Amino acid sequence: MQAFTTKFSLPSFLKQVNRLTESQRNSITRAGFGNLLHIPNHVLRRLQLNELMERWNSERRAFVFPLGEITITPLDVVLILGLRVFGEPVVINEDAPFTSLETEFGASVTNRSIGLESLKLRLESLGERDDEFFVRMFLLYCFGTLLFPTANGKVDSRYLYLFRDLDNVSCFAWGAAVLEDLHDCLSQRKTKRTNVIGGCLILLQIWCYEHIVMGRPKLLDCPSTFPRVCRWESSGRQYSTSSQFAINFEELEHTQASLSIPFFYGLIYFQILWSLQPTSEELQVDIIREIPQEWYSRTTMEQPLDIEDSQRATTTVLEVDEDEEAILRTGPGTIKHPIDVASERPIRLVREETFLRSGEGTMKHPIEVASVRASRTVRVPREEDHLQQKSTILVVSDDEESKGMEDLKKENLELKEIIEDLRNENQDMKKRYEDEIEELKKLLEKQQRESMLMASFVSNLERIVLEDEEDDL
Repeated sequence: MQAFTTKFSLPSFLKQVNRLTESQRNSITRAGFGNLLHIPNHVLRRLQLNELMERWNSERRAFVFPLGEITITPLDVVLILGLRVFGEPVVINEDAPFTSLETEFGASVTNRSIGLESLKLRLESLGERDDEFFVRMFLLYCFGTLLFPTANGKVDSRYLYLFRDLDNVSCFAWGAAVLEDLHDCLSQRKTKRTNVIGGCLILLQIWCYEHIVMGRPKLLDCPSTFPRVCRWESSGRQYSTSSQFAINFEELEHTQASLSIPFFYGLIYFQILWSLQPTSEELQVDIIREIPQEWYSRTTMEQPLDIEDSQRATTTVLEVDEDEEAILRTGPGTIKHPIDVASERPIRLVREETFLRSGEGTMKHPIEVASVRASRTVRVPREEDHLQQKSTILVVSDDEESKGMEDLKKENLELKEIIEDLRNENQDMKKRYEDEIEELKKLLEKQQRESMLMASFVSNLERIVLEDEEDDL
């Protein structure tokens, strides 16, 4: 499995969030990014994300699993990140006119990009300043570390063209742009076989928590669950067996041929939540209510077949006509026809020497599916074939265990970096408080000196008045 590196950095983003004043937070919220300010810190589960990325099919733009395929939808994005997905499209043209704003932020006609380190230093130098310059600076840093991180650690300065009027920034479908960027990054990693990946990886990780049951952490006991990135426990100990995610799906694929159809489908079906639905609380959120109802079904999934007549359990071919094909594929993750096997005779699916999808991400699948065909076939073998199948025992090898240890070491290093950042921040706050105390001491001493001078002045004035009175007498 190919490891990955990334410039995505949730701790860097959260460090700047923790510096914000209430007024600055309100400005970011008015721009449409307020929900991001509530994101807790999460450690990336690299082994889990690696396994998920390996299942990405660039042509289908979906993750391929033993039962079928599932993709990230706009509804997933708005539920997980709380970003708008229905609005003005985010379009960055290559030939967009160079603006004075880009010059102000350090870009040039020949180099229309801004380094993250430069943005960080300038952002920190602004202090409590709350104006349009601050909002643009913070959003660019948010794009570079959280929403649209790139392999080179730079931010495209052409985003500033969309920031010309900050009152209109919240009208853009930023969530849809984040989703498109993540899709492109996953496809580039797969097609170019590179170990560097961009994109919003916290979206990918929380999407995995929401849709895949095995190995996910616990839900937090909190009153508010929106956006959903806030409701998951971020403890790294949940993945102490780090290879669990990969092993379980591998086991399902290897033992598929020895399982009956209902058991095999049921085993996988209950491991994957094929679609998300908003709760009654979430349906009160404006950016969710504005989504067209038909968008709720925007997911790609190949669903299990309904075997109605299993009496033909010899080598027969079941034809599914075009109407039934349409029913089977209606709606996200909804199986309109539950699996019904009337016969007590053992029935299983035969591995066909055909591919479910062509190109990378291809997997052997018992069902031959072609989206342009009006029918599909399922071959059901004779009972004798089933009896020849043997049980399979999967053993975790030393290599898998060592990979798990390496993953834990990486997570441990990330936690150490977070702790070091917190320590540095604590030192900064301590120094800032000490400086403020020192200033207060100086101010107090100054006031005491002024008070002593005032008392001396009053005393002299009283003495002069008394002398004048004596002279008059």
